[in-house]
Amino acid sequence: MRDQGRLVEWLDDKGYGFIQPNDESKDRVFLHIKEFAHKGPRPIVGCALEYMVQLDGQGRYNAKQVSYLKANQTSKASSQPKRTNHQTAHKTNRLQPMQILCVVYIIALALFSILGLMSGMVLLFISIINAMTYWFYSQDKESAQLNQRRVPENTLHILAFLGGWPAAWLAQQRLRHKTQKQPFRKIYFCTIFFNVLLILWLISPLNVFKF
Repeated sequence: MRDQGRLVEWLDDKGYGFIQPNDESKDRVFLHIKEFAHKGPRPIVGCALEYMVQLDGQGRYNAKQVSYLKANQTSKASSQPKRTNHQTAHKTNRLQPMQILCVVYIIALALFSILGLMSGMVLLFISIINAMTYWFYSQDKESAQLNQRRVPENTLHILAFLGGWPAAWLAQQRLRHKTQKQPFRKIYFCTIFFNVLLILWLISPLNVFKF
């Protein structure tokens, strides 16, 4: 399936840049000059493009079979973001289920610590893990944009399992990163489930380690 977007960054001396899809919820796509289907003028920032998206072995989105779009071909697409942005703004005014879950999780951890069901060190540890998680997501996003070595997905999943999943969700939404890759998303939600089980075990009588 072909997609459309606009070139938002172009390094002409290096022959590559990045496309922002018309659907702004999607991640930016890496473009190399050799992927243009037909020879033409050098691309400039702001030009409209149509392309195929291919995922490489490191989970990066690459544009293939790229072609320029004429003004009449992009008029329909250009009107779409306005409607999409309006819908997005409307949605952000309402609490999403994941927002509620994150708030409940944080409040529950604080209550467990206050009531003595869980050590304050555990709460501190989870807070540090969340800070690390957001940082790793931002580094992975930057690496994806620069076509550099990515943060291993297993690292992101381990951090989420250790309690960093609220920061992971925040990073996904704020950075528009890892929001489309379904295998990753499924594992991410599994880490939430197992982390909640871990917390329940920590506050239960079954926890013989008392931390």
